[in-house]
Amino acid sequence: MTAPAAGSDTALLARYGNALTGLAAGDAWGYQVEFTSYTRMPAYPVAPPAGHWVISDDTQMTIALHRALAEVHDFDDIETVTDAITRQFLLWQVDPDNTRAPGRTCMTSLHNLRAGARWYDTDGAVESAGCGAVMRLVPTAFAPDSYWLGLTALQAVITHKHPRAVVPALLLADATRHAPEYRGRFLAHALTTAAQIYNGTSTWTTDPYLRDVLAPITGDVSSYLVDGLDDGTADILTAAGGRLEQLRHLPPAEFGDPCVGIGEGWESASAVALALLVADLATTGNDAAAALTGPGALAWASTSNGDSDSIACIAGGLIGSAHPENGYWAAAGLTPTFEPRYAEEIMAAASRLPVG
Repeated sequence: MTAPAAGSDTALLARYGNALTGLAAGDAWGYQVEFTSYTRMPAYPVAPPAGHWVISDDTQMTIALHRALAEVHDFDDIETVTDAITRQFLLWQVDPDNTRAPGRTCMTSLHNLRAGARWYDTDGAVESAGCGAVMRLVPTAFAPDSYWLGLTALQAVITHKHPRAVVPALLLADATRHAPEYRGRFLAHALTTAAQIYNGTSTWTTDPYLRDVLAPITGDVSSYLVDGLDDGTADILTAAGGRLEQLRHLPPAEFGDPCVGIGEGWESASAVALALLVADLATTGNDAAAALTGPGALAWASTSNGDSDSIACIAGGLIGSAHPENGYWAAAGLTPTFEPRYAEEIMAAASRLPVG
């Protein structure tokens, strides 16, 4: 089957569907063992779910974010977008299905917003760098050119008001948005982008929409982004890059715990670095890692000592977004049977890009 041209609307919609399927599949795969240490895994790698693939808060919040963007007709109205995202997150907060280890930061921030605070208030969003800011962002990565960067920051700060949450989110959204171009070198590009932020050549620092989104908490976007890198993010990305070079020369059966030397993925920086590592190995043309297929990557990402569902979820979305052909996961041999409610919601989301 010939894939549509990577820049076409058909290819973009196919990539979005592949990303949503991949993130939900990774979420369900890793959710089985989310709080299981690497030494106590039931198998190496963990087998895919039997029966219904039960997703967690990662996929639930991704769907909520998609719904919010789908209901807004003018992304220029940041207040309206903020209200839409907040409203959908608050609906998720009280959903009867929200019993699947939701993040403490998300729940606390939303409690504050429900009480009337704005995200930028002292008693609004929590000053946290937790991975909730990054595991749900696929919809903003597919927003129109003028908005995706700022929307990615906005969905993060509504619950995670910390530079180390926002900067990894921007790096991940960039990788997801440009995945066909970056495949096999996601970590290298993230490190290049970090270097551009440090040396003042990044176009992100002058992005008008990002500037307006962050205006309530900073008037200096450049310093804000540097703060997000200085607080460990750059070091974690560098460690992941070194680990990638080690693993490229090994067969996947010898990879071991993905988290070694990088972090456990409970916060944004290590979650993104681990996902970029997994996606690099799953999309490279290097023969040494050729056996790490898309489904194999989800299995390896799930078999970790850390936040298994978020690591596999983020990696699945990134791998899916690298493929512009319809039905990538099925062609790769993965046909997850999600719970009926979420199968329908994923299908509905995949039928419409978040274009405003």
